[in-house]
Amino acid sequence: MVKKVLKILFRVSGGRAKNKEYGLGHIYHAMNLAPRLKSTEIFFLVEDYGKAIDLLQRYNFKNLFSLKKKIDVKSDIDQTIKFVKKNNIDILIVIKHDLITKTYVKSMRKHVKTVVISDLKKIDYQADLIVNGFIGFKNTIAKNRFGTRCLLGPRYQILNKKYENQKKNTEKKYSFLITFGGFDEQNILETFCDELEKHLENLKVKIILGYATSQTKKLRSLKTKFPHNIDIISETSNLKKEISQSNFGICSGGITTYEFATLGVPFAIICQYKHQIATAEEWEKKGYAINLGYPNSKTKYKIRKVLNDIFEKKIIINPKNNAVDGLGAKRAAQKILNLVM
Repeated sequence: MVKKVLKILFRVSGGRAKNKEYGLGHIYHAMNLAPRLKSTEIFFLVEDYGKAIDLLQRYNFKNLFSLKKKIDVKSDIDQTIKFVKKNNIDILIVIKHDLITKTYVKSMRKHVKTVVISDLKKIDYQADLIVNGFIGFKNTIAKNRFGTRCLLGPRYQILNKKYENQKKNTEKKYSFLITFGGFDEQNILETFCDELEKHLENLKVKIILGYATSQTKKLRSLKTKFPHNIDIISETSNLKKEISQSNFGICSGGITTYEFATLGVPFAIICQYKHQIATAEEWEKKGYAINLGYPNSKTKYKIRKVLNDIFEKKIIINPKNNAVDGLGAKRAAQKILNLVM
């Protein structure tokens, strides 16, 4: 008898979505987890605000299907149910903050095994399984108020497979690695570079723009002015290598914070989205990072102070333990597959 191939559907949203708190973080979560779901057929149902499906195609993912942008929850439920039935989907994995509502998850669970992936401080959804790698949760397996099994804490944070090998003795090439995710919605790079320019003569800096972020006139000017001190790339297929080669990181408050922490590289956080504030506060509390908060009129002064303090060696970040071990995707994948095996 031929063994049935499990079919898994990712419902994700992302792209250049102003004021939607998306970026490409949800897409990267799916991309990191999908290869770990071995011997399955993977589908993607994507609410694409620009560059999301392009990114998936670039990394050779197949079975990509689009949903209308700003789709309402009822229509989303109806269309997802139709897709699930038509394609005989066994497991639905939901990675989308505002879609993860009681109504959506409860409705989908009636038709298919439903998994919620999140890194927000929320777990009370009526799913079959919740995977939440939020740094503020203690590493544990628990049940929420609906009796749903929850894999909690950074032990279950879903990172790229490369982070499973945590060799950290890489030669350092850069003073700073600056990256604000796949889409710099808040235009943080511009603000940061205004302050960084004052120190560039004595630094070697690498900037990763992000797949959906364009290089600005100001950045091109900096590169012209300091050709030997600054490297600018659009994206990288090996962020682990870039982080390992850097002494310090500047990033937003999403999945990249866990990647810096995995490799033991200290970092400062400027939040792209308000939901990242809780994550930034936790990293600072645990001694891994400096939290510069959400962008406002004081951000440039905070950046100036942090840079000055770093150069004057007034800041010492020395994490007490290895909060993230890079094996979260592997652990989560096995628990997900166990739902139907």
